[in-house]
Amino acid sequence: MRMMAILFAGLLVWWFSPPAAHAGSLFSDGYLGLARPELHATLGQPHKIRTKLAAQRVYQYHAFDEWENVLKEQMASVIGEDVYVYTREKVNIRYSFQFAEEKTTGADAPPLIVTLVDVEFLSPDLPAGSLEGPVSVPYPVPIADLQKLVPEFRPSPSDDAPTFRSNLFVILIQDQVSKDGRRLVREPAKAGYDWSLSYRLYTLEELPPRLTLNDKVSRLEFAVDSLQFIKDHSKLTHEAMLNPFSAKAASLPPPAEPVKKKIPLPRYAP
Repeated sequence: MRMMAILFAGLLVWWFSPPAAHAGSLFSDGYLGLARPELHATLGQPHKIRTKLAAQRVYQYHAFDEWENVLKEQMASVIGEDVYVYTREKVNIRYSFQFAEEKTTGADAPPLIVTLVDVEFLSPDLPAGSLEGPVSVPYPVPIADLQKLVPEFRPSPSDDAPTFRSNLFVILIQDQVSKDGRRLVREPAKAGYDWSLSYRLYTLEELPPRLTLNDKVSRLEFAVDSLQFIKDHSKLTHEAMLNPFSAKAASLPPPAEPVKKKIPLPRYAP
């Protein structure tokens, strides 16, 4: 009888308990889908919290204690990004984690989950404090060095790995598909698609016709993309290209040097 009472009490606790917010990240990167406390348990307290100003990609940086104790209440409508700064191979690397509210738990205060990781490469010769300023100096690095600088970056070596060039960046879609990845997507029109981990490579220069490991990037994002969504809705803006990390790409000869156009000379009347 006592055992039945214990089992019944346990059943009541399970029935009325709120659902667990998370069971870890959704993809192999180890970050996307993590609840904010889980991220802090993994990386420790953020070095800074940043909020976006009116200008695009211009931020204001705040001390963590100042944000938690004062600014978070004053800026209740703003979700600050957690910022961590590391130095690897003499390159300053700034990780910024973007969050969104997890709306599937039914809680009054929905937990925040990581929806995007922004990794920036910054000059090793920056003055003290400039890493946290609103404007910093990008430091393009060869694509071949990305796995050394960002250990979480593990691109697929498959020849068939979906790779696209948009007008802004190169998208590397990884093999793993996760239906739970829909929790990271906020647009209702995208809810019916399956989503995969993707890496987005940004460069300061014009993207070449064929990307090689010698080309340089200044920024890397961990995000989610859907191959089927791109095929259905982004044919005009996303051009398929060869995965630069594949064996097929490595076997190709170096791309030809771009033809330099001569500056036209003025023609004078005789």
